[in-house]
Amino acid sequence: MKKQYLLLGNALFLILCVLVCGFNFLQLKSDYLLKTKDYLASVTDYLDSELERSGLSETAINQVIDKTLTVFQDFDSSLRITVMNDNGNVLADSDFSLADLNNHRAREEVYGIISGDNVYISTRYSATENVDRIYYSVGAKNQPAIIRAAVSLNYLNTAKWNIVKHGVIIGLLILAFFNFIVLKSTKKLDEHVANNLQALAKIKSGELATRMHRDRYSYPELIEMSEKFNQTMEVLETNFTVLESEKTSLDAMVNSLMEPLVVVNKELQVVFANQYAKTLFKRDIDPKVTPYPFVLLTHENELDGICEKVMSSGETIRKEFVLMLTGGYRAFQVTISPVGSEHAVVLFNDFSLEYEARKLRSDFVANVTHELKTPLTSIRGFVETLRGRKDLEPDQTNNFLEIIDIEAARLERLINDILNLSDIERLKIDSGLENFDLVELVDECLVQLDEQASEKRINLIPGDEPVFLPVQANRDRIKQVLLNLLENAIKYHKEQGSVWIDLEREAEYVTIKVKDDGFGIDEQSVRRVFERFYRVDKSRSRSLGGTGLGLSIVKHIALLYDGEATVQSTPNLGTTFTVRLKI
Repeated sequence: MKKQYLLLGNALFLILCVLVCGFNFLQLKSDYLLKTKDYLASVTDYLDSELERSGLSETAINQVIDKTLTVFQDFDSSLRITVMNDNGNVLADSDFSLADLNNHRAREEVYGIISGDNVYISTRYSATENVDRIYYSVGAKNQPAIIRAAVSLNYLNTAKWNIVKHGVIIGLLILAFFNFIVLKSTKKLDEHVANNLQALAKIKSGELATRMHRDRYSYPELIEMSEKFNQTMEVLETNFTVLESEKTSLDAMVNSLMEPLVVVNKELQVVFANQYAKTLFKRDIDPKVTPYPFVLLTHENELDGICEKVMSSGETIRKEFVLMLTGGYRAFQVTISPVGSEHAVVLFNDFSLEYEARKLRSDFVANVTHELKTPLTSIRGFVETLRGRKDLEPDQTNNFLEIIDIEAARLERLINDILNLSDIERLKIDSGLENFDLVELVDECLVQLDEQASEKRINLIPGDEPVFLPVQANRDRIKQVLLNLLENAIKYHKEQGSVWIDLEREAEYVTIKVKDDGFGIDEQSVRRVFERFYRVDKSRSRSLGGTGLGLSIVKHIALLYDGEATVQSTPNLGTTFTVRLKI
């Protein structure tokens, strides 16, 4: 911008110089022509007077011309005098012989006198002399003659070029001085502006501590502007520092949340996700840099519709969803809150455990109801039969009473198992701990189940080692684990086979393995075998008196002792149950 103004200033100054030179030349020309006309008028008057006394003979005219030149030539050496008759024929000329001159009637200044003018002045180029001249013509007062005096305009041409030359020199000198003064006066300003532009560039790149340069030699307005700007930047830097601190704290809090949180814009794109959301939904892309559709995160179109409704209505909506994640399905209570009309905050409260527990409770109630209803229906049916029929034989009556007794015993076992399972789930740490030999307890269980195993010709085989294994636990709980595993192995075994039980100590953990070579369990049942009331073969299980809670009790006792219960099975080859206990 400064260069443009400087070029404009130089152009205006040059135009001004040209105008001044032109005006001076015109003034000089006007003055020169005025004086020249007076001079030529004096020459022609003098010549006319002399010719009136001497006559118009060639000799007399030449003498008068010479005399006139002697009188007036000192003023202008280019003075030329010509005397013509009233038809334009040259009678005498101061510069040329008559043989060199033709009739001058066609000359402008001569023709003007012939036409009746008393005085005629013209400025023109002389083809005879190849110069510019000013011609002053008059008619002789008392004689038939035309007198013409002329001087060269070389003075004006010389003066014009002198004016141009001196004007250019003086103009260039003044222009150089002007540019020097301007550049000198703006150098500090340029440095000031350059420093401030550099400061602005640093501020733009994030260096808010940068300040504008304050030069006491600069203009007062610029100094004041720099001071005001620096004061504004100090306030801005302070506010930005506070905002950065608050943003850091907010990011830390949001990312420390153990719940997924995302922000969705009006285009239903995720523009922010906390660290837990990225981890849970397996999304490493930073949505701040590359937003992505919300539905890719949840795979639930209904959530997109709820987000749109929240942003349009400004109301918070809560709803439960079961979402498909990489590791399986998880249950969430989703809270969607508006942030203005263009964003919504979506908080996923994971209540999968509660949801699973609720589902288990519902299933448990349904299963308990079903399990209780079957024996009760059977008992009531036989009771009604005994009441309604008086003609029953004693054998039939005893048979009905035996069935009622079996169903009542089944009810008792079911209720006891439910109470045991409830008692185990209620506890965080088992009570009634005592020191005992686990090998001895295994032998006790084997003796207790020997008759049941013998009926199916099943061999119960204890491991050779260890011969003594001291543990500290609730003896009845551990016995319940052993009996449940061994009874299941016997009940669901084919006729004639073997069941092995092995014990192993690993640091503070004891591993109990019960292996059989029976029918085995299919893959689907392996995943569900520890669930409440789950039976691999329901009809066969009921006929054998099973409640469907034994393995669930085993699993929960293992959890009570910081352990686990697992199973491995191959159909038609056998099954191995492993229980690991911290005892």
